[in-house]
Parts: sequence; C-alpha cells; structure tokens
Amino acid sequence: MKLDFGNRRVTLVVSPVDLRMGFNKLALMADVYLDIDLGRKEDVVVFVSKSRSLCKVIYRDEKGSVTILRRLNAGRFAQILMEAEGPAAMTLTNEKLAAYLDGETLQIRRTEL
Repeated sequence: MKLDFGNRRVTLVVSPVDLRMGFNKLALMADVYLDIDLGRKEDVVVFVSKSRSLCKVIYRDEKGSVTILRRLNAGRFAQILMEAEGPAAMTLTNEKLAAYLDGETLQIRRTEL
C-alpha cells in the first residue's frame, strides 16, 4: 500500500483499540492519551484492532478529516510490544507504515532507559 504523508509524524498506537469508533472519538483518544492534536495537521495516527486484522489511519489535511480503514485478507498486523513505561505508541517513517499496512513485521530496536 502506497501512502505519502509528507513531513507528517506517523504514530502507531500499539495497544488494541475498538475500531467501531469513528474519527472524532479516535482523534480525542490521540489528544487525551498521546497529546497529539490532529487539528494542527502535523500528525497521522494508526490504530489497530484487538484481532489485529483491521487498522484505521486517521489525520486531518487542508480539506478535512481523513479515515483509512485497512483490512488484511490473510494474516494479521504484527503485534508490537513496547516498554511498560510511557505511552503505548511509537513513531514510524512512511516506508515502515506502508510495510506495516501490507502485513509485514516491523523490526523494532529497543533502547536502554
């Protein structure tokens, strides 16, 4: 899947989320829990369902709000485990996001605290 978000910061939320929620509730979660204000039009946030077969990509641009739903026909989105401290989110490049949305496993390097 080819997406180009330009210079926007892409954040993957690694905790599963109920994807029955629409853009407004997901954007509110990003704001409250991750301090990401989508109204600034600088960020893209990716949420994954508990089953890891669905994900939603949300952001705002000059023309309005955008929600992309991605469902894998086979397999699941990779489960990413993060440190117990801090927010359950990580920043991705456009290339890593495209690979993740295609169902590929991401190689994550843990850093020392």
